[in-house]
Amino acid sequence: MEKELFQTTLLEKAKAANNNAPIDNLSERTISEVVGMFLPQFADDEKITDESWAIPVQMVKTLSGQLRHDTSTGINDFKTKFEESQKAAQAKAIADAVAAAKAEWEKTHTVTEPAKQEPPKTEPDIEKLVAAQVAEQMKGLTGENSEFGKLSKQFSDYLKAQAAKDKAAAEASVREQIKEYLIGRGVEDDDYALEITLEKLAIGENPDVSALKTKAEKDYEAIYKRMHKSDGAQPFNGGSGLRNDSNTEFNNFIKDKQAAAAKEAKDAEELQKHMM
Repeated sequence: MEKELFQTTLLEKAKAANNNAPIDNLSERTISEVVGMFLPQFADDEKITDESWAIPVQMVKTLSGQLRHDTSTGINDFKTKFEESQKAAQAKAIADAVAAAKAEWEKTHTVTEPAKQEPPKTEPDIEKLVAAQVAEQMKGLTGENSEFGKLSKQFSDYLKAQAAKDKAAAEASVREQIKEYLIGRGVEDDDYALEITLEKLAIGENPDVSALKTKAEKDYEAIYKRMHKSDGAQPFNGGSGLRNDSNTEFNNFIKDKQAAAAKEAKDAEELQKHMM
């Protein structure tokens, strides 16, 4: 069974086994690894039965469910910690504000009787004092060093790291597809021009694999011709002209050595006859 057909069939069966819930939260790299693990067992179509699909389908289903559970757990833990830190911070801010307002009130409310009659002092506005103190305390809730700021950064860093991993895996999968395509066109696996072509290829977001194959083919051809400009070798011919020339030179060298050895043996034989 071909790789693409095996992957498509596996995902459909996993979806059906999962009560038609979508199996779309797994990365391309994870799916590719599962496919690579079980594909050899499906080489002979005649030997494939419903039981053959049981283990790979269960693995895909389990991986998808575990990832969904881990993501949900991470989000719920974040929400719980955030709510707890918010409640604690608010309670502390209010308590501090009330204490500060009380201290301010006691400080300004105690007035020494004036020797002379003066206008009565205006009592402080408790509500404004409390509001000002609460506003001051709440400033620290959203900073980088606050509990909320730390939790937000941790969650943001986790999402960024996960996105970077998924992107790197997706790019690696596309490069591997391009490599397999060029090898199928006759390029050798250890070809240095192939390595340069794959390194320079820009994958980008939402890559069009067909378009990238065409571009990689043109880039490889240009790089290959530049590397073999002196010997006139052509790409996609199953081997370089330079390598063929090297093989010919080596074979000619061996033939020359064999001819020289034969001549020396014959001369030695002739010399020995004359000496007898």
